[in-house]
Amino acid sequence: GAAPSSGPPPAGAASWYRAHPSGSLIGLGGAGSSPGSWICHWASLLSPQLRLAALNVPLTGDMNGLRGADLQCYRQSQEAQLYGTFRAFLSAPTQDLVSIVKRTDRNLPIVNLKGRLLAKSWSSLFEGQTSAALRGPIYSFNGGNVLTDPLWPRRLAWHGSTLRGSQARRRDCQGWRSSGTAEGLAAALDKGRLLAGQRHNCSEALVVLCVEVAFPYRHMW
Repeated sequence: GAAPSSGPPPAGAASWYRAHPSGSLIGLGGAGSSPGSWICHWASLLSPQLRLAALNVPLTGDMNGLRGADLQCYRQSQEAQLYGTFRAFLSAPTQDLVSIVKRTDRNLPIVNLKGRLLAKSWSSLFEGQTSAALRGPIYSFNGGNVLTDPLWPRRLAWHGSTLRGSQARRRDCQGWRSSGTAEGLAAALDKGRLLAGQRHNCSEALVVLCVEVAFPYRHMW
């Protein structure tokens, strides 16, 4: 038969794939046709999941505010050639953590940069302390494992959030602009937690996490 096409997927492929999260593309090309070589490529780009990563170095509570933290997530993800949009996993006076992922995407699974499942969904993280448990390691954008790499000796991640994903007042290093005597909430990643946290002095340099909130090529067709 004819050689598989290497061109773009047919119209509607993206919406079809999103509607079939199992990833099965059987029959997409029609009866008797061979699936094109684009299938694996585009299916991987359109895989319905949220990636969670860490910035490449630990930071104190002074991140130049939420926008400064978001900018570092964006820049480092671009440098790592991860072309989704990543934002900082933080609550602040202007933002509740739970709200940074669109409602339509909150049931998508959360995975690390190697594709291993970390949590069944974004929403599941905010169902109480027992729900926000990690199932695997978190990697930085340059490949470091924050649970084993000596660059992160504390294994703690800033978040400044309540267990339900809203801002914890006066526990966000004053909007992530203070590295002094203020306090922020941080979670013990080595205990498998993303949100359960204790107060820490903002002068401490801890893990900063970034979560994917928008996807490349998702609305091309």
